[in-house]
Amino acid sequence: MPDDPRGQAEVLIPSAWLLPNLSLDAVRALQRGDTSSDLEKGDLRLAGVEVLIARNWVKEEFWPRIQDAVQKGYAAEKTYTFMRAHADRRGSRRPKK
Repeated sequence: MPDDPRGQAEVLIPSAWLLPNLSLDAVRALQRGDTSSDLEKGDLRLAGVEVLIARNWVKEEFWPRIQDAVQKGYAAEKTYTFMRAHADRRGSRRPKK
């Protein structure tokens, strides 16, 4: 069910956080094939099972808060150079006994 929006991470980075002249091609080059990437009114919206955000897309003062841009799913990994967001899999886990 890759087209199921509930099984996707969604990240929305406000235009104020983004560095000027960010190329949508550069963003898409880092993503999996099933990830959608759009620049809407200057805001960057990414949705997919796994979404990558590179530090060199974001202004330095906003990088410490980049996990706040995750709208759906969770920030699975954050390093000095990137953040990886994953879809929320809790709905598909087996119930505890």
